[in-house]
Amino acid sequence: MRILLVDDDESIVGVLTRLLREQNYVVDIAKDGESGWELVEGFQYDLVLLDVMLPKLDGISFCRRLREQKNPVLVMLLTARDTTTDKLVGLDSGADDYVVKPFNVQELAARIRALIRRGSTSSSPILMCGELHLDSNMHEVSYRGQVLQFSRKEYLLVELFLRNQKRVYSGRDIVDHLWAFDAEPPNESTVRSHIKNIRRQLKAVGAVDLLETVYGQGYRINPAFSSSSHHQPVVSEVKQETLDNSIAEIWQSTKNLTFERLSMIEEVIPSLKLGIFDENLYTKVIQNAHKLAGSLGMFGFEQGSYVSRQIEVLFESELQQKSQFNDSYLQNLAQKLEPLVINLRQQLEGKIQAVIDVQNQSDTAHLFEPINAKILVVDDDLQILIRLRTLLEPLGVQLTCLDNPHDFWKTLNLTRPDFLILDVNIPSGNEGLHLCESVRQNHDWNWLPILFLTGCTDVGTLQQAFMKGADDYLTKPIVVQELLIRIVNRLQRIRTIRNQI
Repeated sequence: MRILLVDDDESIVGVLTRLLREQNYVVDIAKDGESGWELVEGFQYDLVLLDVMLPKLDGISFCRRLREQKNPVLVMLLTARDTTTDKLVGLDSGADDYVVKPFNVQELAARIRALIRRGSTSSSPILMCGELHLDSNMHEVSYRGQVLQFSRKEYLLVELFLRNQKRVYSGRDIVDHLWAFDAEPPNESTVRSHIKNIRRQLKAVGAVDLLETVYGQGYRINPAFSSSSHHQPVVSEVKQETLDNSIAEIWQSTKNLTFERLSMIEEVIPSLKLGIFDENLYTKVIQNAHKLAGSLGMFGFEQGSYVSRQIEVLFESELQQKSQFNDSYLQNLAQKLEPLVINLRQQLEGKIQAVIDVQNQSDTAHLFEPINAKILVVDDDLQILIRLRTLLEPLGVQLTCLDNPHDFWKTLNLTRPDFLILDVNIPSGNEGLHLCESVRQNHDWNWLPILFLTGCTDVGTLQQAFMKGADDYLTKPIVVQELLIRIVNRLQRIRTIRNQI
């Protein structure tokens, strides 16, 4: 998997590059938006990790340009801006996910794995059935090390069978999976011809009867071969001890840069006390505070990250009032800034102090086009179920609600939803996590987008959700716009993927 990281913060780049390379991703780095754009035009990426506040071309404009040019690459926005409005702007620009700095790096790694898994036709680069191997990165099929020569449709057909080794595919099913809706559908003889060619090549290398006919139903992998398959490899998680050591090492190598940024902010205080206004200096304060807010949390300075964010917001709001600036106004600004800077320096030097509480953000109304999808919700909170009906059914959603997981599989197979929403605790324990895991292990339903909508806010539960196969995780109370945008984005991507198979 190849990832493009576009971020001009050296400490962030250091942590993420170490994290991703230890998980066997190939990582390219760009320090500004225009350089990143040149790379994304020249190479094919599985994911773009994109900072919002970039020189030359900001992340929102970058993302919008990608979508305007019909580039379907997955995009995860990284930013220190954490208001609901900021998130909505990011998701509306076409991003697939939005992560607020400072982030827990294990959580970020889990989100990346989930996004890549659900955003591509391959949940693992290698698919296996006995000694038959398919490498989805190389688009290569081999048996006992011998490469087989398949046409594109034959390759896709082998991949389809390997991904769903217990499923029987009729000729109609194969056409629906491998031919686009706007393409002229082939007849049954074309499908049979592809099956015949695949069998001929398999027979030539000794894999006789690997693909069998179930008379009157269709085709499938012979269970005798499937039972000898072993588990597919998965991307390993970085051990926490190794990760902690890596982060500590990066902090040691970048802490001077952190203090340089703090010193630059401190230097503006004497000018303000003298009533001197320099717009360029103001802009540099905002930029440095933004970078500190994004990076400090990863190194254990959560409160320092928050104070940096306060400084950024303070200067952004004050800069809008520059027409009112006079000596007393600027001196008053210095009085606001100075205690924040002192607090921040004390924290960086190990003297952690309490800071101001975060203000709550409220959501506003937002209009959406009809969604036209079937969604299954499993949650024992009746108020949440009523709220979801109120939100989703006017948008054309066929909503099925379960307040008890007892009839989950029966309901799933009857309603055949396009999207699944789960709570973690239904009605108690971690039943939602178990349902998620069982869906991912089911050959017929492992493609289904899964969103957790829950009151569990702890990092441990969030990490478990992604490890079990979740695509997304939102905490209650419901933020209307963010919920709807995430549902729409997931549905659009899964439909695109299934049309391309």
